[in-house]
Amino acid sequence: MSSLLQQQEFKRMAEKMAYYGKYDPVNNSQYQVCCITMNMGDRLRLLACPPEVIPMIRESVQQSWGKIQDERPYHGSHEFKLRGYPWHGQGDDAVASRRLLAGILRVMAQQGWNLIQSTDVSKKEGDKDSLFFERGVPEPDASLFAVSFNMGDRIRIVDAPGFLPYLKEAVQKYWPRGIQNEREYHGSMELKLGGTPWYPWSEEAVYSKLLLCQIIANFRTVGYKLYASVDISYGTEGRDLESWVFRKVSETWQ
Repeated sequence: MSSLLQQQEFKRMAEKMAYYGKYDPVNNSQYQVCCITMNMGDRLRLLACPPEVIPMIRESVQQSWGKIQDERPYHGSHEFKLRGYPWHGQGDDAVASRRLLAGILRVMAQQGWNLIQSTDVSKKEGDKDSLFFERGVPEPDASLFAVSFNMGDRIRIVDAPGFLPYLKEAVQKYWPRGIQNEREYHGSMELKLGGTPWYPWSEEAVYSKLLLCQIIANFRTVGYKLYASVDISYGTEGRDLESWVFRKVSETWQ
């Protein structure tokens, strides 16, 4: 193929991919699977996602995070370059990035794409989890919220203040050092615990896991189930903490 023809073919493919991306959902006639990845400090890539979810993800990003700096095809994926650095988030950005994660999972659930697994499949320093989805039944009323574990002693509930009493009850039951402080933090409700439950030693290693068990059980009693545990933070291995997302149980999703 001549150089001119190669350029024309590349241009044709680039135009085709510019909005929708190159690849359809991966399938074997019975199941459809796609993937979303968080890259560098500011990129979000949709791999083999159906074209109809792209504008919805775009809107969710704009609502939960803010301006999108750029969009482009990236080797068959659809890539968003976000303003700022959500995967390096500190302060209010740390809350907004969890809101962004919950928003992405919510959009996918509403369109019938349920999370199979979030997993780290890269050895690169600063890597984050990849999200794998399977096609199911759409749930337009899907309800999700995020919980993050910060520093060595904080828990934050993002955009779900009504769940704070259930969180506090779990802490009071299973964390002997109790709650040192409670405050609103950039749209989240934050508890500062005594000691360092996320860097535990000796018996506190047991108490911290029992605390997490009780949080899961308490939220389950009001209809919400742990849906995802995702590493979205740019940190060296062993220093970053995963964020949890809870989803409301329904006839569509159990």
